[in-house]
Amino acid sequence: MFLGDQLADVYDQIAAKGKASSSKASGFLGLGSPVLPQLPRHAGDRNRTSPFAFTGNKFEFRAVGSSQSVSFPVTVFNVIVAEAVADLTAKVEERLGRKRSRAALEEAVQGVIAESIRAHGAIIFNGDGYSEAWHAEAAERGLLNLKTTPEALPELTTPTAVAAFAGVLSEKELESRREIFTEQYVKTINIEAATTENLARTLVLPAALRYLAELGEAAETLEDFDLDDAGAKETAAEVAEQVNALHGALKALKAVRHAAHEADDEAVAMQAEVRPAMGEVRAACDALEGLVAADLWPLPTYREMLFVK
Repeated sequence: MFLGDQLADVYDQIAAKGKASSSKASGFLGLGSPVLPQLPRHAGDRNRTSPFAFTGNKFEFRAVGSSQSVSFPVTVFNVIVAEAVADLTAKVEERLGRKRSRAALEEAVQGVIAESIRAHGAIIFNGDGYSEAWHAEAAERGLLNLKTTPEALPELTTPTAVAAFAGVLSEKELESRREIFTEQYVKTINIEAATTENLARTLVLPAALRYLAELGEAAETLEDFDLDDAGAKETAAEVAEQVNALHGALKALKAVRHAAHEADDEAVAMQAEVRPAMGEVRAACDALEGLVAADLWPLPTYREMLFVK
């Protein structure tokens, strides 16, 4: 979680002293030129590398994919907030006892907040959430770092999650959602792998072979004219190398796709075997895109998609 300079300063004060007595000012943003006016800078700043960032007056959650519904993540957040509010309320009531004065309430609330901050401070990080240094530090803090869907989905039915969802979703309902999400993942990766194989086998590979044929004809023509054909042969060798790489990658992708369907854990097999195999096909296709003649290439190139003419 990213808090920003201002809120993190308040947080640190409460953790150290039990309360906050000051707050950082927002200041101004310099644009690097004395002739340009300084613009007000928000004290909270922004952090695009954090999945859950405080941005001045709200927290932003950026981890939901564009094709996903936000309904279940919102449900999860509501469950977390409800459980946290209930827990904090119970602790405040415990500290208050029979006292009901305003001063006693303020003292109890401050104590509970400070206790909670110290207990859960490991989740706060205001740096680069993409960096390897943070991944290492997160592991030292004892935080989960679940990078793939098959790793993350089992957390949905842990005893902690089941207890948190009590009264909202039963254990059976959580299990059903886990099964559905797992099935969706398997089907999505399988469709992507099948599409990758089809495009590479029916478009990229034939284009590369046609280019090889043209290079062969060019080499023969050069020989007929008693000219140096080294360039044509070297280019053909480069293309042939990537054609063989693509052919081998396609065979491997087809094999691991079929094996994944027979695996004990199909989702893990899709993640650990099929996705890397797709990457090998992609690498060979990318290499051929830089070699095959533009008039023979059947797909939009990166250069065309980026409007670089």
